[in-house]
Amino acid sequence: MSMRPLLRLRFAAFLALAACGGGGTDTPDPVGPPAVTAVSVAPATLNLQGIGATGALAATIAPSTAMASVTWSTNNAAVATVTGSGPSATVTAVSAGTATITATSGGRSGSATVTVTSTVRTLTLATSAFTLVPAQPQPLALTARDEGGAVITNPAVTYTTSAESVATVSSAGVITAVAPGTATITASAASANVTASVTVLEGGYVTASGGTITALGGQLQLVVPTGAVSAPTALTVRTVSTPPTNARLLANTAVLIEPAVTFASPATLRLRYTVPLAADVVETQLRLARLDGSTWQEQAVRVVDRTNRRVTALASTTGTWAVFVPPPSLRSFAQLAGREVGTAVSADALRSDATYRQLLAAEFNSVTPENVMKFGPIHPAPTTYNFADADSLLSFAAAHNMTVHGHVLLWHNQQPAWLTVGTPTRASLLAALRDHIQTVVTRYAGRIATWDVANEVIADNGTGLRASFWTTIAGPDIIDSAFAWARRADPNAKLYLNDYAVEAIGPKSDSMFALAMRLRAAGVPIDGIGLQAHFLVNPPSLAQQSANVARFVAAGFDVRYTELDVRLANGTDGLAAQATAYGNAVRACRTQLRCRAVTVWGFTDRYSWIPGAFPGFGRGHLWDDVFAPKPAYTGFRDAWAVP
Repeated sequence: MSMRPLLRLRFAAFLALAACGGGGTDTPDPVGPPAVTAVSVAPATLNLQGIGATGALAATIAPSTAMASVTWSTNNAAVATVTGSGPSATVTAVSAGTATITATSGGRSGSATVTVTSTVRTLTLATSAFTLVPAQPQPLALTARDEGGAVITNPAVTYTTSAESVATVSSAGVITAVAPGTATITASAASANVTASVTVLEGGYVTASGGTITALGGQLQLVVPTGAVSAPTALTVRTVSTPPTNARLLANTAVLIEPAVTFASPATLRLRYTVPLAADVVETQLRLARLDGSTWQEQAVRVVDRTNRRVTALASTTGTWAVFVPPPSLRSFAQLAGREVGTAVSADALRSDATYRQLLAAEFNSVTPENVMKFGPIHPAPTTYNFADADSLLSFAAAHNMTVHGHVLLWHNQQPAWLTVGTPTRASLLAALRDHIQTVVTRYAGRIATWDVANEVIADNGTGLRASFWTTIAGPDIIDSAFAWARRADPNAKLYLNDYAVEAIGPKSDSMFALAMRLRAAGVPIDGIGLQAHFLVNPPSLAQQSANVARFVAAGFDVRYTELDVRLANGTDGLAAQATAYGNAVRACRTQLRCRAVTVWGFTDRYSWIPGAFPGFGRGHLWDDVFAPKPAYTGFRDAWAVP
């Protein structure tokens, strides 16, 4: 081999080595940082409590020799934000919720779940004071807000009550009233709390399935049947401390049930009378009534428990109810005194006015027909009798245990036209009167205890008999005949001679006394004397009336005040004097055991005869025209109340 080719080979090798930058020794090619194969974030879950709370996250890169940078991001900046430029980051809570925080490096990423929970900072109630009745539920309308004022849904709240005997509260915040009283309900969450005051009243809560309400310490029990109310109803109960003036109730005997509910089917109402009775009260019977407008309507009582002073009735509506022993009636006092207290009765009022009927039955134990038994109304034609109104009155009296005083058989007023037409003779008048008395008295024999046989037969000047239609034509002995015929028709009825302005000893009462004595001496069956007592406010004194009553009693006659009223001049204030006049008539009668009765001629100004007969006068009765008792009632009642 020649040297030239070998030299060329060595030179080429030198050039190759130079191109590699090497010297005489071999070196590796240069290499960069290793690639990122994974990114992880710790902790994997981060819980932040409260808005603004922060937490730390750390990113780990694999392999650890990788030199790539890390970036952080959030998928829900409304919940949480993240800041960081390296392997560490800070997460800040913005609002309640969940966010994913991601760390990215070298094309790889890892994430952590961040849960932000709001912290309750404030609690508020839509209503902070409640008035309930036992068994009534009441959910609390509670609002919880976080630090930023946002509403927190379904917050964790703890409820407590200060008095479980008054009201309880469930874990869901529903109050249930237990018994009357007051309680405080507290709602607590985190560091926030709020309170509600609860007042539980007497009463109860009923649903469509019915229920029983017991209230006022057992004074009231209302049993509501199924279906009686269509929707849950809270009924409150309270006593009425001041009943209406015309209610005739003692304080705190009325019970008010609200609101007004008409039951689809009657509820059973039991009420108990609890107020101690005054010393002068006569407990005759328990009553149950409902206030209707300004009057008390008594209800039909189903059960009476006098031992516990409790009654039971059916109630179809709520309202003001009372179980009561009313301030004692006139009749209760009169009965204790062995007397009758009566009133003349208007047939029209009896027929049409429920309040009139109620008061009449409650207060009086005797009635007198005001007009319906007078000759004209009851005997309008020679062979015609109109008994309907008289029969109604007697039925009412029998139903209410009242006696009846018949009025009147012989009188010069209110005669039928057929009796006076033409030229009546003594014989015709005697025949007509005999038929009238026999027919009327016989019909009511045994049912009418006493009769005004002859009425107003004494002359006003006291000189003897009145010159009337009867005495002028038939003669004065027609009076004798009237008594004889009445006795024959009803041997057991007591027969009276009746007149006005004869309440004190004087000329007219002397004439009446003389007539009574003559009749008895002649064998006429006269039993008693009727003193009408139509007074002004200055009637005869108590002493004068007492002396006159005593005179007739001493002579052997029964006595009755038959038509008492005390009229007042319009525009004057004589109520006190009127009350005294009414009371003195009772006192005078009660001085003698044989004074059997005091009857008023009507008891209410609503149906008064006075203004029509005495223009310029009125207000003559015990009750006014709206059935409110007047001082006259009190004076009259007090005179009866004295033992």
